[in-house]
Amino acid sequence: MKKIVSVFCIFTFIFSAICAKPKYISPNNDGVQDELEIPLQISDKRYVQGWSLVIMNEQKEVVRVIENKVSLPEKIGFKSFFKQIVTPKQGVPIPEKIVWNGAMTNGETAPDGKYFYYVTATDDNGNEGKTKEYEVVVDTLAPQVELAQISDKIFGEGAKSSLKIRQDGSVEDKWTGTIKNVEGEVVKTIYWENDKPSDFNWNGTNQENNQVLDGVYNYSITSTDKAGNTSLPASITNIIYSAEKPSTNIFIEGSKYFSPNTESSINSVTFDLIIPVPEEKTGNKLVEWNVFIQDSSSKTVRTFNSAKDGELPPEKIVFDGLDDNSNLLPDGEYQAFVTAKYLNGFEPAKISSPKIILDTEAPSVQILASDKVFGAGAKDTVEFSVVIKPSKGSPVPNWIGQIKSVDDGKIVKSFDLGEYPSNKIVWNGINDEEKIAEKGKYELVLFATDLAGNVGGGKSSDYVVFDTTESQLLLAMNEKAFSPNADKIKDKIDFTPVTQTTELDSYKFTINDSNGNKIFSKEGKNKLPTSFSWDGKGLDGVICEDGSYSAQLSIIALNGSTAAAATQPFELDTKYPSLQAQIPWSYFSPDGDKNQDILPVSITSCSNEKLWTAEIQNDKKQIVSKYSWSGTTTGFEWDGTNESGNISKDGKYAVLISCTDDAGNKFSTELQNIKLDNRETKLYLTADYEGISPNDDGVLDVQVFEINTSVKEDLLSWKFDVRKEDGTSVFSLTEKDRENLPSQIKWNGASLEGVALEGTFTGTLEIAYKKGNRVSAVSSPFICTATAPNISVKTAPTYFSPDNDGVADDLFIQLGCSSMAEIKDWSFEIKDPKNKTFWKTSGKNQITERIIWDGLSNVQKDSNGKAERVQSATDYPYEFTVRDNLGMTSVVKGIIPVDVLVIREGNVLKMAVPSIIFLADEAEFQEVSEKLSQEQVNKNIQILNRIAEILKKFPDYSVTIQGHANRLSDNIDEETIDNPREWGRALGPLSKERADAIKVYLVKKGVSASSLSTEGMGGTRPVVNPKDSDNNWKNRRVEFILQK
Repeated sequence: MKKIVSVFCIFTFIFSAICAKPKYISPNNDGVQDELEIPLQISDKRYVQGWSLVIMNEQKEVVRVIENKVSLPEKIGFKSFFKQIVTPKQGVPIPEKIVWNGAMTNGETAPDGKYFYYVTATDDNGNEGKTKEYEVVVDTLAPQVELAQISDKIFGEGAKSSLKIRQDGSVEDKWTGTIKNVEGEVVKTIYWENDKPSDFNWNGTNQENNQVLDGVYNYSITSTDKAGNTSLPASITNIIYSAEKPSTNIFIEGSKYFSPNTESSINSVTFDLIIPVPEEKTGNKLVEWNVFIQDSSSKTVRTFNSAKDGELPPEKIVFDGLDDNSNLLPDGEYQAFVTAKYLNGFEPAKISSPKIILDTEAPSVQILASDKVFGAGAKDTVEFSVVIKPSKGSPVPNWIGQIKSVDDGKIVKSFDLGEYPSNKIVWNGINDEEKIAEKGKYELVLFATDLAGNVGGGKSSDYVVFDTTESQLLLAMNEKAFSPNADKIKDKIDFTPVTQTTELDSYKFTINDSNGNKIFSKEGKNKLPTSFSWDGKGLDGVICEDGSYSAQLSIIALNGSTAAAATQPFELDTKYPSLQAQIPWSYFSPDGDKNQDILPVSITSCSNEKLWTAEIQNDKKQIVSKYSWSGTTTGFEWDGTNESGNISKDGKYAVLISCTDDAGNKFSTELQNIKLDNRETKLYLTADYEGISPNDDGVLDVQVFEINTSVKEDLLSWKFDVRKEDGTSVFSLTEKDRENLPSQIKWNGASLEGVALEGTFTGTLEIAYKKGNRVSAVSSPFICTATAPNISVKTAPTYFSPDNDGVADDLFIQLGCSSMAEIKDWSFEIKDPKNKTFWKTSGKNQITERIIWDGLSNVQKDSNGKAERVQSATDYPYEFTVRDNLGMTSVVKGIIPVDVLVIREGNVLKMAVPSIIFLADEAEFQEVSEKLSQEQVNKNIQILNRIAEILKKFPDYSVTIQGHANRLSDNIDEETIDNPREWGRALGPLSKERADAIKVYLVKKGVSASSLSTEGMGGTRPVVNPKDSDNNWKNRRVEFILQK
């Protein structure tokens, strides 16, 4: 127990104080600074015959005097007599310290206020030494605080960017407010010095003014004054900080490809910049912003920042491909990054833009012709080999081919080659009007514009000559492939003959397969048809098998000359493109947490086609991203970005995969109801109570867990557990128990098997979302117990006799308590034999483990207004009560047996015993009867045996045994006249008989009869008002007066 100490030294009865500053005590039995402790250092102790500690109030009125003990006389024998002769003169015992417990002479605790004290000492010659007066302050009032509870404890988002803590209290030297996270770690401390605790706003920052993590926090405030009083616990629990932290971002506006310092119209990249600027009223401020562009080796090549571009960030930043020194950067990948700092210490994570491509290289192609001259004889076509130069820059969405006249530049034939041109292009001399082109020089030109706006291409390395001088017949076809499958798309193929022969005798048109076998034939005379059509059927009228075919036409003129022409092979293809597409999940979140960040599209059984296209479409059928491939593939991935590389908006999407082959066969499949959800998922789990006691008493029987999550829908699974300290689950709920995640879960303290549990527990919650995010939360630990506090009381010594003789004057009371829960309040109460409160103390939270009691009441007073002392040889029942913060109460009861007290009154020693029980109107106390129980008899014998033991120590004293009674009326006749109707026997004679009966018993126990005399005092000397029904039992007593 902490005590206030002031040290005195006395030399020849003069004291000096080591410390003169005022001392503070709080005598409230809380175990902290309950007493004023004054160590003494006195020289010449053998001459000190008395000492005293005097306590005065602020008006200098004495409220308590604590003096040295007075030893009782010692029986003198031969040895003790000789010892007194040879032993040097001794003073009274000098304690090492004097202790004042705050009690006044009347037994009450001194009221709060200023007091003064001094110490005196007297020598054997009557000289008195006295210290000067010193100050002590009694302060039992703990610091007071009022902390308003908050209904809505969630803050950090939107308009509620801070949490208002409303509090008030007493002015103290220091108040300390503490904010802790759910693990109990202190994140922020606030002080109020020489002031009362005032309202404040917590904006979610720690001691270093950096933003704390999202989570659950607790606020508490406390103060301890100079007297050691600590304010009652005051806290706000389960504060949820869910920050809408200023979120920076950067997007690409338009294309991510650009070509600076060229003829391209796309000579820069525009970034849309988001750096929030807080409003002035929030108290926060943007203090720094930076945008820097790095190359593929992470080298910074261009910077934009608040230092050179202004305090307020722009909404857009245009990057023109120049570095900070205005030099043009080389082609390659670049990326922009954004950082910012705010006045409240928050620094958003560095954000990066999609990668941008600087590409100043134009598309390029090499073209070689297979022949120098064609159009006559067997060389009726020319084949151009096409080699496109690979590019690491921007892709080309479409190539255009043109056959141009070298002489006048006229375009005679055009080709739409798409993204993936064939490596061979064949021209048969037919122009776009399906007629034979004029004789002349021609070249093939390919050109394209890439996504960076670079225009390029190439032409054949040399021209070719189209010469139809000897050619009498050409046969052109309108398709390279067809599909006679009755879908009305390229169901037939048309052939157009071109001849210079005007007089025709006959013609023959045939279709041959790849082996030269005739499949179809048509013959005629005189006039050549303008065209031939084939519906894919053979001579038998059945659709031919898929494969490669060719057409031949031969004619005979009237003059007998002949001519023939054939087409390039073409395809009969009735088989549709096909594939199977699957996705492992229909929800995804491209947030970088490595859980379903992408949407992988798995493709199997993909037919080999010239061009496949996959489009990502939003719910408005707008294309946000596109993929294409030639041949086959096993799949592709969508990372959630659009064509500019920016993350697409949250919403529903579809993947449309399609293909149309050269024969016009179409295929498409669609993967629908794909949901992109990039919302941040936050989860908070709080336990409403710091502890529960599931004992069905209606008080804290159930723990309530509150669940807060930022995204409440589209949950895949969830699992709630109550866990022991070792992590073992004792109670569990999942989506199988309840389809929807509840906002609140209650636990009754039992396991799944219904067994009541004891210990420290936490709640845990895990959620898996359909979009891949996984979040978890843990509540604050809490106590679960149905066991009330285990309490005990131990007292010493066995014989407690507060008679100021220096032996067993103080009763040491040890209070014990073990409890899983916190102690809310406690009390220790001693009662008199009439079950009235005699002495009491109490406290909150902290139990005083050791109490020293001097036997004086702090409730009852004697007739002089002083504290009532315990009665001699009387049992005083006690009751120790403890209540915990879970509503459980424990009580332990016992008895404090008081020994026979020997009180010095001047030169007289007195023993007053009110606890000897006689039969009514008789002197009998030893015989068991209907009105005198065995227990009462045993107690009487025990007390009188103890008195006999004490009296034998005083053989030189004469002892008068006085019997006292309590009057029942105001009639004086009650003392001398028997009146069975009103009061029974006369009190004087009855009290004398009882004194005589006790004398007889004491003589039997070895007390000298010659030293004993008796008197019957009746009711003439009451110690309390006879009409005081609560205390008049003290008048019925036996007193033993010892005199030399």
